[in-house]
Amino acid sequence: MVEYEMGYGAEEFGNVLNGPFSGDKSAYLCKQVERHHWALEQPGAAFELTIKVVEKPPRKLGLFNLPVLDVRFTFTDTETSLRDHFFHRFHQYFHKGGG
Repeated sequence: MVEYEMGYGAEEFGNVLNGPFSGDKSAYLCKQVERHHWALEQPGAAFELTIKVVEKPPRKLGLFNLPVLDVRFTFTDTETSLRDHFFHRFHQYFHKGGG
């Protein structure tokens, strides 16, 4: 299992995951298993992944409240190279902030 803490709300995360990340031009198919829980696969490859998210209390920075999302990735029988490729794409789509 891989776990991240991200600055997203659960609904926003799901919108990106089900939208541009796994859209028509993507190699990944995403299906919602239940609220805040998704299964991803890559047709033609031994790639199986589930993603679950849990909202945590926001971080308070002065007057700002920043969302905090616990994101858990669980791979099943997936080669390291396919995992690495997934996370490369994931970081491209989910990166926020200055850069």
